[in-house]
Amino acid sequence: MATRGLSPDEIKRRAQLAFDKADARKQEASRAMEAEQLERDAVLQKTARLKALRLAKESADAETAAIVAAEQARAKAEIAEAKAAAKSAKTAAAVKKAAKVKAKPVV
Repeated sequence: MATRGLSPDEIKRRAQLAFDKADARKQEASRAMEAEQLERDAVLQKTARLKALRLAKESADAETAAIVAAEQARAKAEIAEAKAAAKSAKTAAAVKKAAKVKAKPVV
């Protein structure tokens, strides 16, 4: 910027104008950085909230799976117990029948 032939007031005015422009750019950059920081904070908060929800869901799912597995194991044990009881009853009936056959006199 050439200042030759300009009055001292004109030089000061131009310098002040350049300073004001630089200051305005600096303030705009500061506002933009603040806005970006607010966006980052919002994203971090949202991420933390979603993570907490996901962990709670996974915990609930694991608890439900454990309950279902326990119920299935109990049902399986009851079925095995019922089969064993039926087999025992069948064996007892066969033994009783065999005992009756032996007890009959041969004619």
